[in-house]
Amino acid sequence: MGPMGPNGPAGGPGQSGAMLQDPSGFPPFHDQPAPKGPAIEALGAFAPPVLLTETKGGGYRPQVAAAADGRLHAIYYERTDAGDLIRHRVSQDGVTWTAPAPLGLEKDRNWGPDIVARADGSVVVVFDHAKPDFTSRGYLTIWRDGVWSKPEPLTPDDGGEIGSGHVADAVGDELAYVWIGKPLSEEARFVARWRWYADGQWSEIHDFSDGRQDAWHTNVERRPDGSVLAGWDIGSGGSATTLYVAEGRDGQFSKPENLTATGKPGERPHFAFGKDGVDHITWFHKEGGQPIAVYVRSGRPGAWGPVDEPSAGFGGFHFDPDIAINDAGVRLLVWGWDSGQDAEMVYSVNSGRGWSEPRKIADINWGKPGLASVSVDPQGAFHVVWNQGVRGDNKVYYAKLVVQ
Repeated sequence: MGPMGPNGPAGGPGQSGAMLQDPSGFPPFHDQPAPKGPAIEALGAFAPPVLLTETKGGGYRPQVAAAADGRLHAIYYERTDAGDLIRHRVSQDGVTWTAPAPLGLEKDRNWGPDIVARADGSVVVVFDHAKPDFTSRGYLTIWRDGVWSKPEPLTPDDGGEIGSGHVADAVGDELAYVWIGKPLSEEARFVARWRWYADGQWSEIHDFSDGRQDAWHTNVERRPDGSVLAGWDIGSGGSATTLYVAEGRDGQFSKPENLTATGKPGERPHFAFGKDGVDHITWFHKEGGQPIAVYVRSGRPGAWGPVDEPSAGFGGFHFDPDIAINDAGVRLLVWGWDSGQDAEMVYSVNSGRGWSEPRKIADINWGKPGLASVSVDPQGAFHVVWNQGVRGDNKVYYAKLVVQ
């Protein structure tokens, strides 16, 4: 989902959401002059990248999940004549991948997939499905023994629009699902919502936000103990937004906490959870439609530490971060960087002594990076997928990092 609308740029007051979607999905800030400053030039320690998309349909919004058995699951959507369709690939080593297999619905726009690999070997995917008239619903499908289930709708068939669907596995077979939704009109505002799957059924739909301003970029992820942390941001499209989190357990979420009140504004929260019980959250900050900083904050709800800014001191745009932590306590932060003359996916590592100077994951030397996803395998290695390209033409790449 684009930071100024669920799938593209939103307009001014009275305009909201998919009525104004940019079908290319290419963030407009890439067309603007980037902030001046030192460039991120050094290439880091990642293995050489692997191209996961070789069709003319390219690849968009990739996600990766490392399963307990060591297999890697990567998903993305590609552009086809029938619509934007999701593909699934599996690898044992990150080098050789199975052929792209279809999942989701067979036509129209299957957007924004999110993936979870569960301890029992199953894989859960949720996605947003939009029709040509921009009405949309959230769906869920589960992979067991190599077969994807028939997609199950998670949101009502009420003529409205949804976006930013994300899922987390909780205790046992429980799932937490979060998204934004609203009636299909320019006056309505997106509301952040959630529901919980337990004892074989889904709960009623509940609201995180009140709808007075648009909610954007919901996310939810699992802690080691089976509880979850959800996040979202609220505000006008293109401006600095207010970041919120809420923790969930036993089918309920806590009262939302305003993280911006004690930290920094921003959007698109992602989480990592240490075995020591510490939560880590990353997000990025936009001003006037331009992404200027990537932040990280650690602690627990109600007891957060200071805000770190690993992107500080470098020019260019900084956007779309994701974060992961392995059992040794090493944190990996990845984000997109665009200086105008150069643009690559970059990263920083924190082994307990602060964030390292950013380095490039790869030198693709083509297009603009974005929308990275990172996962950790049982051996502690980090796996990253991201899309990179130009307006109307994107490819998906994978790379692996072993921290010594």
